[in-house]
Amino acid sequence: MQTKSSSAGQNSLARFLGATVRSVEKEFNYILSPKKRVPAPPAEKLPQAKKENFLETISAALMPLPSVIKPAPVVTKKVSEALSPRQEPLPPAPEKSAPAPVVERRIVSQSAGLAGIAFANKTEEVEAEIYFRDLQSSSKATRLQALREVKKLSQPTATALLDRLLSIEQDTLQIIEILNALAGLSPEAAGVKNTFKDFSFHKDAGIRMAALRAVSKYHDEESFNILASAMKDKNAEVRRQVLNCLCWTFGEQSIPFTVNGLHDSDAGVRKAASQIAGALKAEQAISGLISLLSDPQQDVQVAASASLKKITGEDFGFKASASKQSKQDAVEGWRFWWRENQMKFNRTKV
Repeated sequence: MQTKSSSAGQNSLARFLGATVRSVEKEFNYILSPKKRVPAPPAEKLPQAKKENFLETISAALMPLPSVIKPAPVVTKKVSEALSPRQEPLPPAPEKSAPAPVVERRIVSQSAGLAGIAFANKTEEVEAEIYFRDLQSSSKATRLQALREVKKLSQPTATALLDRLLSIEQDTLQIIEILNALAGLSPEAAGVKNTFKDFSFHKDAGIRMAALRAVSKYHDEESFNILASAMKDKNAEVRRQVLNCLCWTFGEQSIPFTVNGLHDSDAGVRKAASQIAGALKAEQAISGLISLLSDPQQDVQVAASASLKKITGEDFGFKASASKQSKQDAVEGWRFWWRENQMKFNRTKV
């Protein structure tokens, strides 16, 4: 049996639904009308019997269903694996190669690098600390600027600072820069000459050349002997530059090495020796110069011919660019002349 309150609620709901249906019907007719809205026909009044049946139908539809909740089916592990999408195993992540090591220049701290150096004053100490770090820079412009500034420091401080850098520097180019800067200071600075002597035996040819050029600034017997020993260097460019240093520093004392240089295995050394022989007017080199008129290198022939003219004042028409026969005739002229006149020259036994 339905209570009065439930019956009243159902009646209200029925009225609400009836009104809603009628409103929707009106809206639907209005939308379908192309020009003029046709008023909806009045709702047909249902007989009392039909109305009661309609209300009962609505009530039955609104009655709550019994709440029966069935437990979810238990899915076994095998069924779960069968129903779940198959996942392929992920490929192993590629092994990351170790990043290439970044090579950085090791910069020695000022406190460690300048320890023990006596400075003229506090200002010079501060400046030296700045230059010391700049001289270890990877920028060549920064280093060269610092080298120029170092030369403005007091002589003992500049010498000690550059010498300290040489003791820690490993880069070939920067060692050469420092050696050249040291060579620009006073050659009388204490200990500098010994530094050049040490580096004249360095394994790098460029460093050896820089050190030997610096050694040539000392016009003493020890420096001459160091340069003379370097004329046996395995590097041809070192021999060539050393020969030039011997010539311009020691003059005629270098003539024996000049004569030997005429027979060097390197064309550059033979050419330099020919030019030096002419500059020194070394009569001891005449025979070797005549031989070089037949040298395989044309520039060596040119240097030898020019030096022969300077030393002897003779000219037999030798031209390095002439024909082979013309050159041979000129060489024969020189040889014949030398056989006839070699006793007139005061030759020194080499």
